[in-house]
Amino acid sequence: MTRASLASLLDPRSVAVIGASRDPSKVGGSVLANLRSAGFAGRIVPVNVRATTVQGLPASPSLRAVDGPVDLAVITVPAAAVLPALKECVAKGVGGAVVISAGFRESGGDGRKREAELREWLRDQPIRVLGPNCLGWIRPSRRLNVTFAPGMPEAGGIAFVSHSGALAVAILDWARERRMGFSLFASLGNQADVTEADVLEAVTADAETRVIAAYIEGVADGRRFFETLCAAAAVKPVVLLKAGRSAAGARAVSSHTGALAGSEQAFDAAVKQAGALRAGTVEELFDLARGLVSQPLPRGRRLLVVTNGGGLGIVATDAARDEGLAVDPLDAAVRERLAAVLPPTASLANPVDLVGDADAARYSNALHAIGGAGADAALVVLTAQAATDALGVARAVIGATRGWSIPVVGAFVGGARVAPGVRAFEEAGIPCYPFPEPAVRTLAGMARLAERRGRRAEPARFPVRVEESKAAVARLRATGHSTFGMAELEPVLEGYGIPCAAARPAATPAEAGTVAERLGFPVALKLRSPDITHKTEVGGVRLGLGSAGEVAEAATAMLASVRAARPAARLEGVLVQRMAPPGKELLLGMIRDQQFGPLVVVGFGGIYVEVLKDTAARLCPLGADDAHEMLGELRMAPLLKGVRGEPPVDLGALAETICRFAQLAADADDLVELEVNPLVAGSGGVMAVDARARI
Repeated sequence: MTRASLASLLDPRSVAVIGASRDPSKVGGSVLANLRSAGFAGRIVPVNVRATTVQGLPASPSLRAVDGPVDLAVITVPAAAVLPALKECVAKGVGGAVVISAGFRESGGDGRKREAELREWLRDQPIRVLGPNCLGWIRPSRRLNVTFAPGMPEAGGIAFVSHSGALAVAILDWARERRMGFSLFASLGNQADVTEADVLEAVTADAETRVIAAYIEGVADGRRFFETLCAAAAVKPVVLLKAGRSAAGARAVSSHTGALAGSEQAFDAAVKQAGALRAGTVEELFDLARGLVSQPLPRGRRLLVVTNGGGLGIVATDAARDEGLAVDPLDAAVRERLAAVLPPTASLANPVDLVGDADAARYSNALHAIGGAGADAALVVLTAQAATDALGVARAVIGATRGWSIPVVGAFVGGARVAPGVRAFEEAGIPCYPFPEPAVRTLAGMARLAERRGRRAEPARFPVRVEESKAAVARLRATGHSTFGMAELEPVLEGYGIPCAAARPAATPAEAGTVAERLGFPVALKLRSPDITHKTEVGGVRLGLGSAGEVAEAATAMLASVRAARPAARLEGVLVQRMAPPGKELLLGMIRDQQFGPLVVVGFGGIYVEVLKDTAARLCPLGADDAHEMLGELRMAPLLKGVRGEPPVDLGALAETICRFAQLAADADDLVELEVNPLVAGSGGVMAVDARARI
């Protein structure tokens, strides 16, 4: 069934606190006290079976006894009483509930069973439920605070969604000091009903929300999360911090792809493809949110730095280059204007060094002379020196940059002496950071986000022989085996237009020689065994064989050697294959992620793939821009363009092959893993040389 919206949570006219306590130190009392002190304008109804008045408000013995409608219920009763309370909410017609009560799956044993029962019941109910085991929900513009965390943040344009209540409490306190404003502040708890995707969908449609920030520990439904994230990022900046980068999501795998990719890479791919941004730390998450909510997105990567300290200008320049921003010299016309207003000791390059005695007027004159020209973003640096007036400088910068169409941020370095200037910046909507590095990192993140939002790719679809490939996979499944090699996978790959080096199996050395003559020389010889994944490690590959006799002799020696080294391995003969044309050896692989579905990985391949670990990943299906972006992310990407006289790879053909492979991965539900390694890419095209799959 289609679930109801979160309207009752976002804009309730009446709130009942079930389990409201007269003691504000208890959870039920704290929630009620917060709701009252926040100034909620709607009706507040304490529900307490033993009291007629709670904290000065008339109380009701039960929800059913409340006179009139209730939009939102906040439940703070013991865990065993939560489901009965929710059933009473449904009977009353309550649209939404926040279950703060703990004692569910996080407590194990009976709590796990209790939550399973709750989830099963909620599946067919009209009420929307946040929690259980959550901090709660804050809607500052409605003066709605249904949490047990004291204080109300300012209203603003950032919607913050958190999987951690403890982190949310800390952020609330931190944000109040920085006067950071929120449109929504939500702690999700165990997500028995309302998930991060539900809230993401709600704040995307919310007119108050300009930026979405989230702390994520996992996702309830990967594909729905991805689709919702795509829709959100298309209209609003989205920044995510995901915890849990460990190998906890690893699974038993048989391919290089499976060893290299996992749930972390799938999440990262989802964020990139959706046009969102992933932060590395909590500090970076909110640095970015502050920049995005108050400043326009950069149109490019050119950074202007204006400073009163040469050393900090160098620090900013180094940080910019590390983050992929360009600190280029200003053009001649701008330098002429600067020369007319700055002393001879000032530097007219970029960074523009106003020198240590710079006052507010010098900052103002310099910024007016620049006028925001020749840059995509600006960083104004101030270090406290003998006569520095931080407040005056801040006011001058605010006035001089008013109307600029590029983002402007500050880095005021110092303590109490620069604090008045920092406050003035923040009040004017200019984010100010304690050092140049976080300021530069913020602008670089904003630039990456602008690029991603500007080039979201539509999935590519090619005319392919789907039924032919499906029939080939069905034949493989019918064999009863689970792993297959190039001989079996060639028709599957070619059905999707992926060129393959012609290969034929041979059971004996003599047959191998005959097959080689039919294919034409030179040929390669490869071991066929379902028990040996990495053939080179057992001497199971021979290249450049030029005659039938050479092939038969090599096959005899190979099989004898492998039998001696791996007597328990099943040997099915050899594979004879035409030698591929010269080119770069790549890996092209797919695993079926448990959360996000098929994930395509590309990287430099061959025998060194797990040593290099130089890969990029995206969710299926892909667009051509996605494929080119993946190739550009590789550390060894310059090799694809040709070095030291080598011809460049046909990048168009390679990108198309990646998209065709992704289309196959999306269509072939039976394939758990599929890997082409090596995929040889040269100036004349692309060719699959070896492949492996698990069904």
